[in-house]
Amino acid sequence: MSEDEEDIELRALQRQLDDAFETTRPRRGFEDQLWLRLQARRPFWRRVQDGLAAVVDRAREVPAVPAAAVAAVLIVVIGVGVVSLSGLKLGGAGSVATTSGVQPAAGNFAQALAPGSFGALPSPVLSSTSSSPLDFGPSKVATAPAADQSVRANPVYLGPTTLTWTGKLEVNATQAPVFRYQEPTGAFANQFAASLGAVPAASAGSGYLGTYSGQDFTMSVRSSSGAPPGEPTFALVPTGADRQASQNTPSNAALALLSAHNLAPSWVYTVSVGTAGDQVRVNFLRTFAIPGQGPAHLVDGVGDRYGLAVDLKGGQPVRAAGPLPLSLDSAAYPIITANQAVHAALASSPAGPATIDPSPAVNLTSAELVYAVVHSGDTLLPGTPGFYEPCFLFSGTFTYNGTTYLKRVLVPAVDPSQLNS
Repeated sequence: MSEDEEDIELRALQRQLDDAFETTRPRRGFEDQLWLRLQARRPFWRRVQDGLAAVVDRAREVPAVPAAAVAAVLIVVIGVGVVSLSGLKLGGAGSVATTSGVQPAAGNFAQALAPGSFGALPSPVLSSTSSSPLDFGPSKVATAPAADQSVRANPVYLGPTTLTWTGKLEVNATQAPVFRYQEPTGAFANQFAASLGAVPAASAGSGYLGTYSGQDFTMSVRSSSGAPPGEPTFALVPTGADRQASQNTPSNAALALLSAHNLAPSWVYTVSVGTAGDQVRVNFLRTFAIPGQGPAHLVDGVGDRYGLAVDLKGGQPVRAAGPLPLSLDSAAYPIITANQAVHAALASSPAGPATIDPSPAVNLTSAELVYAVVHSGDTLLPGTPGFYEPCFLFSGTFTYNGTTYLKRVLVPAVDPSQLNS
C-alpha cells in the first residue's frame, strides 16, 4: 500500500472516530443534573452573587427595561436567597408512588452522610401517653378518630406482661438509614408562616414556636414534643373559603385543603381514613425507605402510624396538622437480625404501669420494621438534634374482663453497640 493510500485510510478512520464522539452524548438531562449538583456545592454567597451579576448583565443587554423593573427583580432574587439560606422548603404535591433509597422528607431531600456519622444514638421507646403528636393547636374539633383505625381497633396495653412469640419476622437488610433534624427556632417558624401568607397573632405559649393568622386560616407551630415523642409540627385551621369547598370524597377534600396552602406532603405516604360520627380524619401516613427491605411506616408513642392528618366535620375540612418542612441528614447504621429482635422483645421492660393484675400472658404474633421519633435529651432547645430511627414493632392481643387489648413492644433496630442507652 502506498503512502498516499495510507494517508487516505487514516483520514477516513479519523473522520469516523470524530463522528462517533460527535454523536455520543450523556443521557437526557445529565448535563442539567450535573450543573445543579455543582451549583449546590458552591458557597451560598457565591450563588447569590452570580445570580445578581446575571440580572445586571441582562439589564445591560436590554436598555429598554425600566430601572424600577430591574430593582424589583433584584429584590426577588435576594428574597429567594434568604429563604434558601434559612433552609425553609415548601411541600409539593403528594404521591403514593414508592421509590428506593433515601426519601425526601417534608419537602427536602435528605443529605446522605458517612455511615455512623451521628455517633451513638438515643434509644426509641413507647410512651404511656396515648395522645397523637398531631393532636394540638387551636381546634378542638374532630379529635375523636385520631388513631389510625386501619391499624388497630383495640386499646393498647403497655403494662407488664408475660410474653411469648409465634410470629414470623423476615429481615433482609443489614443496615438502615437514620435521619436527623435540628430543632427549629422561632425565626424559622415565622418564615414558615410568612411563606403561607400568615403573620404572628399572639405570643406563643409553652412548647409553641408561634401562633399566626392568615387571610382565611389560623395556625400554630409547635416544637418537638417529649410525651408523646414527636417532631416539630404545625396545626392549621381554615376559617374562610377553604372550609366551604365541597369535594366528593374525604381524601379529595383533605388534599384540596393542603394544596390550597402548599402543604401537601412531598414524602412517600399511604392513606387511611378514620370515622367517628360526622367526624373524619384523613391520615397521610408517612413512610421511609430501607434499601433491601422496603418502606417502613412512622409510628407514634403507642405504635400507631401517623404522618399528616386532616380532620373533617360534616364533610368540610376543619383542621390540618403535620410535620414542619425541616431539612434532614441521613446516615446508615447496622441493624440487628430477626432473631436478635425477637430475643430483645421477649426480654423487654414494660413501657407503662401495671393496670391489670395479675400480669396477662400475651403471645406476640406479628412484627414489622418501623420508624420512630427519638430525641437526644430531655431539653429540646433550638439547634439540638432529633432523629427518625428504625425500630421493630411487635404486636399481640389478649382479652381481660371481656375487653380485647393490643400489646405492643418496641425494640431498637440499630445495633446496640451504636446506642448510648
